Amino acid sequence: MNSPALLLLIFFFTIPLSLFAQSEEEDPFKRDPFFTKPINEFFQKDSSEVVTEDQRQAIRTVQARRHFRSLNEEGIDLDGGLEAGPYFSNPAFSQYPNLPMIHFNRINGLFLGVKKERMQWHSYNNFFNIPQVRPHGFIGWGTASKTWEYAVGLEKLIGRNKRIMIGGEYHNATATEDYWRVGLIESSLTAFFSGYDSPDYYKQMGYGFYGVARTSRWFEGAISYNQDEFSSLENKTRYTMFGYARNYRDNPPIDLSSDTLNIERLTLGATFNPRKLIFSKYFTLSAMVRAELADLNGFNNDMNYRKYEAETKVYYNFEPGSVLKWRTRVGSISGEAPDFKQFFLGGIGTLRGSPYKYFSGNQMVLNTFEVQFGRYTSRSRDWINLNDFSITLFLDSGWTGQNAALINSSNPLTAFNGFSLSAMQHDAGVGIGSGLLRFELAWPLKEFDGTPTFWVRLNPTF
Repeated sequence: MNSPALLLLIFFFTIPLSLFAQSEEEDPFKRDPFFTKPINEFFQKDSSEVVTEDQRQAIRTVQARRHFRSLNEEGIDLDGGLEAGPYFSNPAFSQYPNLPMIHFNRINGLFLGVKKERMQWHSYNNFFNIPQVRPHGFIGWGTASKTWEYAVGLEKLIGRNKRIMIGGEYHNATATEDYWRVGLIESSLTAFFSGYDSPDYYKQMGYGFYGVARTSRWFEGAISYNQDEFSSLENKTRYTMFGYARNYRDNPPIDLSSDTLNIERLTLGATFNPRKLIFSKYFTLSAMVRAELADLNGFNNDMNYRKYEAETKVYYNFEPGSVLKWRTRVGSISGEAPDFKQFFLGGIGTLRGSPYKYFSGNQMVLNTFEVQFGRYTSRSRDWINLNDFSITLFLDSGWTGQNAALINSSNPLTAFNGFSLSAMQHDAGVGIGSGLLRFELAWPLKEFDGTPTFWVRLNPTF
């Protein structure tokens, strides 16, 4: 095992035990999205006090207003109020099927299901009189694919402070690698109404076992073993309510050499400040690292590779109502990875003035600057109020390269020989709107003909 993987293992297993102490403040890891609440909670009444119907209606009104304000600030996916999904989960979550329980895409059509999400730190009860055990999974039907998809799993919290989770799952469902570039609920809405379905999809059938550890507020680490059969999928519908069927792209195969691949892998991941808690009055940041190891001794794979990714996000409130946002994402792959595991830049969520997924390779650098100007909040009188309209100026810069030396190497950090600032593509633009609804124009500054691209977004870029 090379040194980056060893460092991740050391980090995961040597977090000081004192960091797992229970915090008296509200637990930032315990998000309870609307669609993951137990059914009985919707009908449960508190018998300890008498609540009139008018009081109950007032409570519902306040909750609805708070939820709408949160959606308007953080977007339909990144708010985490409807489903947690990959946006409020540890990095190992990406190794499991990740589509919303109700979605629409060119593969499944309208997919209707019910779900209890994995890897969340809430809604644990006794299961068969075993404390802190929770079953999870989902089942649903695709109206266009005409297939049932499902997952079934079990988790348990370990320790008095409930800071360690172990679990496992068997699944057979559609998934995507593109969740980080566009919101999955957002993509369902744009596909249904206008025919723009950005993610590329594949079928994932197999199982996995995982362990997750967290501190009270700042760190979360995970390790996951997975064995899956990945299969290519074809478009099954071109329905769209108001757009054009030609807007749908063909769904690409998982690899040009095969439509089915068996991949056994070990994934390690860690996040710092994943809920973007404010460090100080004017500054905060978050970070993520993930290593996907599919070439370990004893693994029997159709393709052997190691994929490493890291990302940092910085937010600086440089004046009341104005904030600088800076995201850097880098990645590198050693060995021979299938096409769907390669890095792609261009289009929504990456280089917004360039064609979608125009740039590809086994190495990637992505850098995004955004400056937002708007009203400051009445609560802090400093940070921008994204519940109102704001103006955004942005610069997207990115590079991908195909490094032949990495194919026969086990170290994905061998060299970024082809990378230089002059080799990066730059796109600049302006946006106006809130976190939930924003309009953007982006111009390519280097490649292509300089024609701007227009975007309608339902989530912040990051």
